[in-house]
Amino acid sequence: MLVVGASGVIGRAAFGHFVADPSWEAFGLSRRSPAIEGGTHLSIDLLDRKRCFDAMGRLPGITHVVYCALREDPGLMPGWFDPELMETNRQMLENVLDALGEAQSLQHVSLLQGTKAYGAHQGSMRVPGRERAERHPHDNFYWLQEDLLRTRAAQSGFGFTIWRPPVVFGHAIGAPMNPLAAIATYAAVQKAEGKPLAWPGGKTGPIDGVDARLLARAFEWATTAESARDEVFNITNGDVFVWENVWESIARAMDMDFDTDPTRVHKNRLQEIMPPKAELWNALIVEHALQAPPLMEFVGDSYFYVDMLFNTGRVDRPPPSMLSTIKLRQAGFGECIDTEDMLVEWIEWLRQERLLPPLR
Repeated sequence: MLVVGASGVIGRAAFGHFVADPSWEAFGLSRRSPAIEGGTHLSIDLLDRKRCFDAMGRLPGITHVVYCALREDPGLMPGWFDPELMETNRQMLENVLDALGEAQSLQHVSLLQGTKAYGAHQGSMRVPGRERAERHPHDNFYWLQEDLLRTRAAQSGFGFTIWRPPVVFGHAIGAPMNPLAAIATYAAVQKAEGKPLAWPGGKTGPIDGVDARLLARAFEWATTAESARDEVFNITNGDVFVWENVWESIARAMDMDFDTDPTRVHKNRLQEIMPPKAELWNALIVEHALQAPPLMEFVGDSYFYVDMLFNTGRVDRPPPSMLSTIKLRQAGFGECIDTEDMLVEWIEWLRQERLLPPLR
């Protein structure tokens, strides 16, 4: 198994999953280390075509690939509409497929998309998003990568599965869309300042999410399930949640009071208020001997991402963007997880790994 993009939220979970399974020999590619014991990690810039070919040439015959590498521009959202960035992401996948093609051992590729496939980033989408819908008419690197993958699969005879998760929860250092890191560091700083966990956003509505570890298990299922071959699947935890409604559970996991009173809505964008807290975060690292990196190295552009998820600064609720998972369940993968419980579990995990201050 080769996990491409092994240092991201999805890639790290996938790499860790296959490393832990003795029936797989796991390899990971990414520029940064995923900091996982076991397996073989290679540091590669996927835009360096020669380096890709050199690296693949040193690997044994790769039979399966999870491709979850992603290049984002600073600030996130503007880059989603940038044709140059779309081509960059297409080129990264092409370099990997070309380098792997010489070995002619490839059997299956899992490729990641998301709710932007349904136009969620452009405004309202048809709810629930269903895989059978016609391709949404907008430029997106998803379509460039999908067309490339379908062409190569037809030429070489390998199978593929395309995945469309909503908001993904897991751990990765410096990932551009990691809501867990953004929320946890915000909470830790609020607590250090003696404040309750104030809701920083506007009004939100029901959404769905997925645990990166559940995604990893789905990737493995797809390697042998004939019902997954050459298919597109939405995948979620199986429930829905509202951010304001789970805020209390997040606060309790941090041993904090919380404040979601709508008459005291805090309209402070985390992308603006959190970077100046870098020194306070550094002090927490020293005080508690944390293994966490400096604040912005930890969070990357994820404050931009949660400001969007929290609908910060807006009065109206955002349009819904929920997905149907009927197709995946009918195909044979029915795992699920309670999202509110998952959030608490991940916060406790961050604390155990000394990436957050201990309770006291």
